[in-house]
Amino acid sequence: MEEELILKRLLDLSKRSYNNNTFEFSDFLTIQEQDELAVRKKDFAGSRFELSGGYELAERRMVRFGNEEEFGYSVDFPISCIEISPISEKFASTCTHRDFLGALMSLGLERRIFGDIIVKDKKAYLFCEERFASFVCDNLVSVGRNQVHCEICTFPEENVKKEREKIAIQVNSLRADAVAAKVCKLSRGAVLPLFAQKHVILNGQTLENKDKNLKEGDIFSIRGYGKYVVGESTGLSKKGKENVNIYKYM
Repeated sequence: MEEELILKRLLDLSKRSYNNNTFEFSDFLTIQEQDELAVRKKDFAGSRFELSGGYELAERRMVRFGNEEEFGYSVDFPISCIEISPISEKFASTCTHRDFLGALMSLGLERRIFGDIIVKDKKAYLFCEERFASFVCDNLVSVGRNQVHCEICTFPEENVKKEREKIAIQVNSLRADAVAAKVCKLSRGAVLPLFAQKHVILNGQTLENKDKNLKEGDIFSIRGYGKYVVGESTGLSKKGKENVNIYKYM
């Protein structure tokens, strides 16, 4: 029922964009909602759309209906990044993603207006709808036991990208199930349920096809195991297997 309401809302935004030649934006969508949008893409044929979560590796993303080429102008995604940091970092305790999300929910706002929350050391970077950014900055004063300060900022994406663990693997091919088995340290048979249960996400969409060949630059996540990007091939082993570097985001 909820999925149908969300789809109806997206269809309404699409029609409004097409009829009025204006850009229209959704709230942040979950990966599953983005999948549904992709499946029903033909229903939005009258209005092109793009997705963004405010940074390259975003999982929760907003939809922008409209096209710069057709309209003759462009409008940025109304997404703000907020840095949430402890007032006294020296004495602050470490907080988890759940701690930050719980503090935000206590403000009486809905989850759909927030995108990803990136926890880095004792800070967090929150992506949220621009119209609520000032409210969050003014009203979020504590997370867990920490008193915090909030400030709209530019997300330091390059710093986050550098925090990667390199995993060197050997595979017969870059099939999704083979790569998943290696990074999860499971047998090929043990990773199959992860695909069937829609726990594998490739480039922002659920991947159920275990046979799909991955390529350098593909970003995939496996629920319960982490997020990865396919890196460079470093040649063949003596047994003819392909040596590939996979990078895990911390």
